[in-house]
Amino acid sequence: MKILIISTTVFPIPLQGYGGLEQLAYLLAVGLAQKGHQVTVVAPEGSRLPPEIELIPTAPREDEEKAWARYRGRLEAGEWEVILDASWGRWAMMSSAGRDPQLPIINWHHTDPSVYGSTPPVQYPMWVGLSKSHAENLSRHLGVPVKFVYNGIDTEFYKANGKPRGSRYAWVARYTPEKGAAEIIELAQKLRVGVDMFGDLEIIGNPGYAQMCLSRADGLFARVSGGISREAVVDVLSTHAGLLQWSNWQEPFSLVIPEAMACGCPVIANRRGAMPELVVHGVPGFIVDSLAELAALIAQGEVKKLNPDQIRKHVEKKFSLQVFVDAWEKLLTEVASGAARW
Repeated sequence: MKILIISTTVFPIPLQGYGGLEQLAYLLAVGLAQKGHQVTVVAPEGSRLPPEIELIPTAPREDEEKAWARYRGRLEAGEWEVILDASWGRWAMMSSAGRDPQLPIINWHHTDPSVYGSTPPVQYPMWVGLSKSHAENLSRHLGVPVKFVYNGIDTEFYKANGKPRGSRYAWVARYTPEKGAAEIIELAQKLRVGVDMFGDLEIIGNPGYAQMCLSRADGLFARVSGGISREAVVDVLSTHAGLLQWSNWQEPFSLVIPEAMACGCPVIANRRGAMPELVVHGVPGFIVDSLAELAALIAQGEVKKLNPDQIRKHVEKKFSLQVFVDAWEKLLTEVASGAARW
């Protein structure tokens, strides 16, 4: 197939640091090219792609309407059999408005459904979410059918590095109210248990909240640090007793959860959004309904009872890069052939 993947204009790919959306677009492009497909990617200047993948470069953080102008002509000429749009502005869909048949564009959505007030003006908007929960929430919000494909991770990259695990827990996310950073700091200090926290301090939307977290952390039980590289994340997930996840919103996915489990690191997460789809209670980790339940699991040392090999097998079966690429290849093929429209 001839496939166009539209990434955001925010970061060149692959990412130099730790992140999600753009890295997934990169991994999918590479995986599809390795399976013999002809792949073109829209991404910022400085992106480093294998020679068999064509790059349509945008300016760094360019307005997405201007970026659309760079590939609009080829898009409307029908050069690609299927288009996967992972951008924020969804300008590619404007090329399809009023066309019959419409262009085979899939909207790959990565965040809160409320970002969009309405669906694009086409008969088949073809939205795809990151989990069953995410797809259901997006469908309710927009009033249209939504499919989902689980994200995948590179299990050859995310694996335990052989270092001994300590007694401290880890939290890896953005310092935002949605990710529950303040709750984790309070829990660590209340239980007097060590939690090392790593997160983005730049693209957060609420700098005041991040500063509050920095000021509340005592440096002993709750240690707050900035963002770290993907290599450093592997080290953190290999050497900590477990990963704590506290979502104050309907989390669409959460890449750090399968990344942790691939490193044999148990996860304790609350029952919000996709968390119960990612963590099978009692196997790779635990799902809780309250901070009190989370505290009890830590106090009782329940994570020590879990088998690291079984934790990793759970990820290999459901969230590996191969499973991710295969699922997307199947859906893209169905859309390119005209067999699927929604």
